[in-house]
Amino acid sequence: MKRLLKILVVLLVLLGVPYGLAKFGVIPVGKLTAKNPAAAKVARMLGLLPRQRTVKADTKPSEPPSQAAPAPPPVRSVPPASQNLPSPTPVQSPSPDDASRQIGWLAKVYENMEPEEAVSILEKMSDREVIPLLRRMKQRQVAQILALLPPDRAARLSKTLMVQR
Repeated sequence: MKRLLKILVVLLVLLGVPYGLAKFGVIPVGKLTAKNPAAAKVARMLGLLPRQRTVKADTKPSEPPSQAAPAPPPVRSVPPASQNLPSPTPVQSPSPDDASRQIGWLAKVYENMEPEEAVSILEKMSDREVIPLLRRMKQRQVAQILALLPPDRAARLSKTLMVQR
């Protein structure tokens, strides 16, 4: 009985320590399972990777087409001089507080993505747009993102982050 208990304790330690390290992000499970779908499936089952989010299609049955579609009303041409169009309303820029909240929200969105997915989006954004997001993100996630970016862009962003701190 003591022997069985010793074996169980050793197994728990051998399995529990890597699980804990992976759960806290010390072991990069996302990178390790990126090329192996079977390992990714097991990691998802163990709770080490976020579940894949699927978007359900609209399941409402489509309405049958109507028998006779109403004809569109005739289009009248109006000379440009007689058009009374309202003047365009100026678009108000968000207050600094609102902008800060929006950047914080978006930074959390990118933190919850896999680094590879976030990089594919951030590559299409300018440095001026990326810097405020990276400042709001956790260091570990920023490190993973910078590692996946092209080296020249990662160096440029790092310099900017270092100077503006």
